[in-house]
Amino acid sequence: MSDLANVYHLFQNKFEENDFQYYSPPSYVRTLTENSEKIIFAFRKNQDLPPDTDWVKKSPKSNASNSLDLTGSPLKDISFGEYDDIGMSIDEANGPTFSNLWTPEEEAYGPLATEKARSILQNFINLDCRVGRGSIWTLCCGTDPDQTVLLQLAINSASNNQRQFTRGVVRFTGMEANGSISLAQLIGLHRERAGDAMKFNPKIQIQQWCTLSPYITVRLCWNTMGEGATFAVERNARVRLSQEFPVNNGAFSRSSRAEYFWQQLQRLALMREKIMDIRANRAIGYARNDLGGIDEMDLEYVKQKVYNILSTFLAVEPTTYQFTSIADMVFQVQNHNLTDVMERLYDALTLCANYDDLKAAIDYIFHLSTHSNIVNVPTNGTRFAQLILAMIQDRLAIPSLTGSEPYELLLECGFSKLMNDYRTIFSECGVYELEFEKLFQPQVTCTRKSRYAAGSGPQTDHANGTKRSALLFQPTVEDRGREKSILLSNFDEDEVKIRLNRLAQVHLLLEHLLLLESVVNIPSIYGRVCELYLNRQPYSYGEIYNRKTDLLEFDVDEFMLLSKADHLLPCARRVTMSSGNLLQKLETVFYQNTRPLLPERFYPQFERKEVDSKHVFWCYEYDRIERL
Repeated sequence: MSDLANVYHLFQNKFEENDFQYYSPPSYVRTLTENSEKIIFAFRKNQDLPPDTDWVKKSPKSNASNSLDLTGSPLKDISFGEYDDIGMSIDEANGPTFSNLWTPEEEAYGPLATEKARSILQNFINLDCRVGRGSIWTLCCGTDPDQTVLLQLAINSASNNQRQFTRGVVRFTGMEANGSISLAQLIGLHRERAGDAMKFNPKIQIQQWCTLSPYITVRLCWNTMGEGATFAVERNARVRLSQEFPVNNGAFSRSSRAEYFWQQLQRLALMREKIMDIRANRAIGYARNDLGGIDEMDLEYVKQKVYNILSTFLAVEPTTYQFTSIADMVFQVQNHNLTDVMERLYDALTLCANYDDLKAAIDYIFHLSTHSNIVNVPTNGTRFAQLILAMIQDRLAIPSLTGSEPYELLLECGFSKLMNDYRTIFSECGVYELEFEKLFQPQVTCTRKSRYAAGSGPQTDHANGTKRSALLFQPTVEDRGREKSILLSNFDEDEVKIRLNRLAQVHLLLEHLLLLESVVNIPSIYGRVCELYLNRQPYSYGEIYNRKTDLLEFDVDEFMLLSKADHLLPCARRVTMSSGNLLQKLETVFYQNTRPLLPERFYPQFERKEVDSKHVFWCYEYDRIERL
């Protein structure tokens, strides 16, 4: 565990002319070390940044589930911002063209002169001070003969000798064609560097990444032994699949097969905003609906539609689903016949053009329920359905809706319909049984309630401006023989927020499954994907729009996936080997990637070498010398 706060304070005081950060390591250090613990990072601030950095992917936010975190993937920080949609054209021969590999912060870390970087680390060693635990890294310019790009000084926390350190150095070794790199060649380089005094450890770890599609990467990891080992993938290799779904600030929906359901979720989010506006006495809440519907109709049309739903007997045949694929099931559920009365009423009420029309349409439903023969009685458990049923049974007088109550009734129906749709898709596909009761449980108990939560105070009646209770319908004297009151409003801001967040997570899971089906198509892994994905804490509905990609990563035990990657050329490779004796240990990491590890703008001397091959690696060596 890293503990360098005292060292960081010392650096700020002793080396004021340099720039330091104490935080989680940049992507290239994580890739080389496969460690995300905080480090002290020395660099030179570079203010010469492009004026528009929106095209660079921001760092993904931390995830509560360690099982899904990305560790050391060479493609973690790839942005797909240049793609317009999922179906973009890609040159299969040359592979996808990614916009950038680094965050805006990493683009601002300019390198130090190599001698300057060495001087900082040596001066720290010479200081008589209390040391912590962890690593100090310096970014180097690579102009020295060895082309050093990173230097490391690690403080060995396991040692009782506080003056004992471990040194590391990362060098750029050039660009090589994939076919010209052999494992025997790498072993020779390591043994040459270790010398005859160290004994070579025959156990070698190999990690190899292959790209199945622009968004799906497979990492193969295995151990090999002996001098004659090769890069041939062993059948017992551990397989880990990483999929970065291109959210692109919500733009993914325009080309998604599940666009309809995302639009329904957007409608619920807009409805929530309207309720919040009305409860805060903001006039915008009463303006046009703008609920994301394609059509808006006048009030008479909506009333006629409502009348037909409640008072006209319709022989509606329930939908029989035929499963062929997840994509086809999404289409079937989207276009199925609505048989539930409240779902049909919800579909009609969303056609209302403004608040007044919506309130009038709901009043019309209440009048029909008390004065007409209703042949289609609602049966689902929403509050709206309970009100209608109570009036049909002559247990309740016609309530007068005030404030945000019309939208609150509609919001509950919308949640119920969307939950049923998602539940149907997952269950009919045989993928996963969604238990929304568990998913909607709050992650952290919060005793503070919003001032806009239910029962927080009176609301303004939009019709006459008077203050009325938004909670209960109080019957008149002549109606007291009937049921005394029915709860009209049950809006809880926190609960609605949890539901939106979870439904957004369920939708992104559906998008992941559609992408997996189109590329991998191994149904046996879908259930585990659902379980892993839904066990992690969801991003908020609003945070999704600030993201470029959504990461899904999991281990796969399927030989079918191994065979899919077997014939592909690797996009990255990481080879680890070591030698040692009683006094010290040398570990070497050979890292190769079809993309540069460090920002190219700071290393103009590393020009792209013309190699007689289309598959060329940028090659790096990371030596770590530990005193025992």
